[in-house]
Order: sequence, then structure tokens, then C-alpha cells
Amino acid sequence: MSNHRIRHQLKNEVKQTFKGHWGQASLTALIPIIIQAVAGFIISMVILMSIYLISTHPDIFHPSYWSNLTSGDSTSSEFYKEVTSSNNHSEVWNFVRGALMTFIGVGINYTFLDWLRNPELKFSPVKGAFQVFTKRYFIPALAIFVLQFIFQFLWTLLFIIPGIIKYFSYSQSYLIYKDQLASGNADRIEYVDCITMSRKLMMGHKFEFFTLKLSMIGWYLLCLVSFGIGFIWYIPYSQGVYTAFYKHLVEAS
Repeated sequence: MSNHRIRHQLKNEVKQTFKGHWGQASLTALIPIIIQAVAGFIISMVILMSIYLISTHPDIFHPSYWSNLTSGDSTSSEFYKEVTSSNNHSEVWNFVRGALMTFIGVGINYTFLDWLRNPELKFSPVKGAFQVFTKRYFIPALAIFVLQFIFQFLWTLLFIIPGIIKYFSYSQSYLIYKDQLASGNADRIEYVDCITMSRKLMMGHKFEFFTLKLSMIGWYLLCLVSFGIGFIWYIPYSQGVYTAFYKHLVEAS
């Protein structure tokens, strides 16, 4: 089956599963929706303000324009020092924020995977989104997150392209752990094994997953045009499609 037909099939499967239940799907992905909607609104406003400034100040790209604004500013060096000193704190915060958002995203994917496998499933959207923060999943998810962070960081040191490739290679690790736990194999494998299994599962499918994500960019841009409102539908839809991709790989393997 061609790559295009697979993408079409995955998207149709998600649409059929969510049909009549888009409210429940959106509630499950509520936190990412809010964050993306706010970010989308800000980006849209920045773009509009930039267009306005460029149209009213055509000399804005000339170096003299900015040198005149900053000349005689005695606080600029102090501001730079403050920004530099806060970098270490921001790096820690970015790591923690990345972990929290990843865990919520994984909880959404877990919920959608169960839903795609059983379209008649009844579940609580809030519990589904936060299920990774339970004893059952938290330590494994944290371990996989840290391992992925280390591996991707080391690969990125070589060059950015290997880091991106490994991102796609490791992308199914959390869903693999869920299935291993459900099948009773979690006690017989190490967390790093889930990353290895993901790498093997994604052999020959990394570009397929890349094009799947690429096919969603148009919808993302439309969400920005709508000042973030479109994310109410885009976030659950895209997460559902990416989860359906894993389901398709497992069924085909």
C-alpha cells in the first residue's frame, strides 16, 4: 500500500472513531489545546503587528534605525547580564516543562490507542489525559523520557540530522511500553528495551512517519490563521492520527 493511501486510511480511521465524540476527544487533549491556542493567538498577533510596523516604518530594517533607539541606553548591558544569568534556570525549567508536556501527551496517546482499538470504549477524558501521573506509568515514563533525552542529545552532538532521525526512531517507545505492560511482559524488559523495540519497529517507517507529520502542517497553519481556535480540533485529531500510525505498525508487523 502506498504512503499516501496509508495516511488517508489512518486519518479516516480517526475521523470515524471521533465522529459524534469530538467534544470528548477535545476534552482529553484540553491542556495542549489551551497552550497551543494561546501560543497560536500570540503568534498571530505578532505577525499582524510585524506587518503593521513594516508598513508604517519602511526603514525598520536599516541598521541606523535600531542604533538610534539603543544609543545612550545605560541599562542595556545590565539587562544582558540578567538574561545571561537566568539561562541556567530556564534550561532546568525547559527540561521540567518538556517532561510534563510529554507525560500529558503520552496519556492522551494511551487513551486514544485504547479508543481506536475499541471504538465503543467509555472513559473519563481527564483521567485519560493524566493517567501517566499514576503509579502504573509515572516511573517508566520518566525513565524513558530521560533515556530518550540523553540518547537524542548525544546524537545531536554529532550533527542535528542524526538527532532528528533518532527522534523518529524512538517515537513509539511509550506506546510500546503500554502494550508490553498490558501483555504482562513489563517485568521482563528494561526501559531501554522499549527504545530499542521502537527503533526496530520504525525501521523503514521513519520517512513514512515524517511525511505523516508533514501532511498535518497545513491544518496547523490554518489554526494560526484562526487565532488558535482551530487547535480545539487539530490537537486531538493529530494526536489520534499519530497514535493510529503506531496501531497500524503493530498490526502490520
